[in-house]
Amino acid sequence: MKLLAIDSSGNQTSIALIYEDELLSFSKTHSRMERPNWNSLLNSVGINSEIKMSDIDFFAFGRGPGSYTGIRSLASFMKGLSWTQAKPLIGISNLKSIAYQAQNESNETSKAVINVAIKSDLDEIYFSSYANTPDLDKYQNEKVITYEDISKSNFIKDNNAIFAGDGWDDPRLNFKNSKNLLGLSSNAESIAQLAKFQFNKSKSFSPHDANPVYLKNTNYKKISNE
Repeated sequence: MKLLAIDSSGNQTSIALIYEDELLSFSKTHSRMERPNWNSLLNSVGINSEIKMSDIDFFAFGRGPGSYTGIRSLASFMKGLSWTQAKPLIGISNLKSIAYQAQNESNETSKAVINVAIKSDLDEIYFSSYANTPDLDKYQNEKVITYEDISKSNFIKDNNAIFAGDGWDDPRLNFKNSKNLLGLSSNAESIAQLAKFQFNKSKSFSPHDANPVYLKNTNYKKISNE
């Protein structure tokens, strides 16, 4: 399998290429409003030089939530690649990307839940909760929550949970059990691995259905399948 994944949901853009059994990756930090140079990013993993774009079997991208500019720009770019190459495209949740990393980095296998939070541009977080199982099934759907509401909730006191993502890094939350707190960000490597898992289950992924997800009021279509 040859799979190309890109994530640009925050202040870092990353790219990952699974080429047979090898994984190549590259990342670059930038402002949330800056649009990456896609060609330069592709060149960083050998696309258009050692590897032809037509060799790629499958495309994936971080479909949000996160930076509007980064997600919108990336979705358009990836849809273009998918259409022109006539290859499948899947959008992977950036929250699930972080949950995947937390599952692999944490030694807390007894913890039943992975709560993920990404800082929004406002006084809010993007949130979702996943079962700490191989499939990372959702416990709670993706949503926007204010810090005020989170600070009053009981689930942040749950000792049977892992908390992952930069959204938990706020003094108002007053975490008592910091060993369960993982400051992780979404990246293309975890998106590639999740996409590979999905692709092995079903190879029918149309670019028409791979839309960005913002979780806030925009003029863009939202999906909630992954």
